[in-house]
Amino acid sequence: MRDWDVGYHRQTAYGRGALGGGYLDWSARPAVYKNYHGLSTVALPEDIRGVHRPFFEILFGTSGLEARPQELNAEKLGRILGLTYGITAQSGQGRDAFFYRSVPSAGALYPCELYAAVQGFPDLEDGLYHYDLARNRLVRLRTGRLLRSEKPWAAAFFVTAIFFRSSWKYRDRAYRYCLLDAGHLVENALLVLQSEGLTAQVFSRFDDEAVNAFLGLDSEREVCLAVLTVPHAETENESEALPEGPGFFELGEARHEPVQPEACRMSPSDKVPRGILDAHRRTAVGAPAGASPRSRATEAFRSQLEARRNVPKPGGEAVSRSLAFAETVWRRRSYRNYVSQSVPCSVWHTLWHSLSLRPVLCPPMEVLVACGDAEELPAGIYRWDAAAGAMSLVKAGDFRSASAHACLDQDWLRHALFHFAFEVPWPDVWESLGPRGYREAMLDAGRLGQRVYLASTALGLGACGIGAFYDDEVRRLFHLDHDRDVVYITASGPVKKLWK
Repeated sequence: MRDWDVGYHRQTAYGRGALGGGYLDWSARPAVYKNYHGLSTVALPEDIRGVHRPFFEILFGTSGLEARPQELNAEKLGRILGLTYGITAQSGQGRDAFFYRSVPSAGALYPCELYAAVQGFPDLEDGLYHYDLARNRLVRLRTGRLLRSEKPWAAAFFVTAIFFRSSWKYRDRAYRYCLLDAGHLVENALLVLQSEGLTAQVFSRFDDEAVNAFLGLDSEREVCLAVLTVPHAETENESEALPEGPGFFELGEARHEPVQPEACRMSPSDKVPRGILDAHRRTAVGAPAGASPRSRATEAFRSQLEARRNVPKPGGEAVSRSLAFAETVWRRRSYRNYVSQSVPCSVWHTLWHSLSLRPVLCPPMEVLVACGDAEELPAGIYRWDAAAGAMSLVKAGDFRSASAHACLDQDWLRHALFHFAFEVPWPDVWESLGPRGYREAMLDAGRLGQRVYLASTALGLGACGIGAFYDDEVRRLFHLDHDRDVVYITASGPVKKLWK
């Protein structure tokens, strides 16, 4: 038996001619919003316009805004939640109405929910709250100082996924999309917190059972996938609040009773595929004792390359004259109306350099790009090392049509200038992160996808995530070995018309 196992991922791979039939059961269509009944609520401020600094000053940390522990209050919390996962626009009316959100979602199904545990706010009672984004309010689930007293945290945000919202359409493959969507949300939250001058730590490792119980969830339907913590303003030892490495989020030892677990039901017929539940349980295990995150893939990549091209870091007008941060988040959309058009160096330099995560949950993750001709960038497939700011040509030529063909023959995709593909070397992930590394790889892929979305928006480009593709065909297209997979593709490029 091989020493790595991604059985779920391979079992849910798409193959040409083998997708199978099926139809959507509209009578079982899941509810869009989660509702609690009879619990106290707290209205949030309507003004969530947020920071007006240029987006790339926030992204690249050049705004001069020092991230530090500071006092939180209800107004700031409302702005953070609204920009992180709020409704940004509406199209249609009545039963045909569609509400856009600040993050993308596979099939616009939005499986994720957001919770916040707060303590020490001057104008908000300590406790655990659910973010009711449809009504822009908090629903109080528990009261009291619930975070560990020895930890200097003022707030903890919990990102969950309701499996059936996605599996209703995507069946067993939906676990992939739940993790990618959670990654979108995690990265958005980190950037929003950064824009507010707040330090934050993201955790993908915790006791699943304890955290799900704390949130009052029916864990056969809804589970926590990530936690973000923000230190208290009085924190003196910032290294304690923001430890190096992935860390492990711990709750206190108190036992918690369920809080309306029936609220996790989104449909009268909401049976979750067994493959999803099994995959989530199998990936609960962490790394072997003594293992540490590392990437042999990156080391091999650097040693194999005979010639790499350094890409200048963005600066000047490309950074200072981009859209404001909050406006960028507000305008983000998924586009498919691409036009075959080049872009100047300053644009693609800025876009490519945007793909540098802080912190990294899955260090072995790599980035590939299939692109058309841009200024000083011939068409080809490239490897992009964001940490080193260097690229290497894998194969010359325009492979966007082949990529579109591998992505379920979505013809619109061949006009998108850039196809960013996020690649995972499974043996490296398995050795250094253990089975839970699967979740972390998918979360980081979603985080990178969110960066493509936001950076593209700030640059006046369109973007669109693609999670549905013929897995083996994509692997062959990007010349990957059998033990590697592309787990997510995000397109970017000029479009016919942008949403205003």
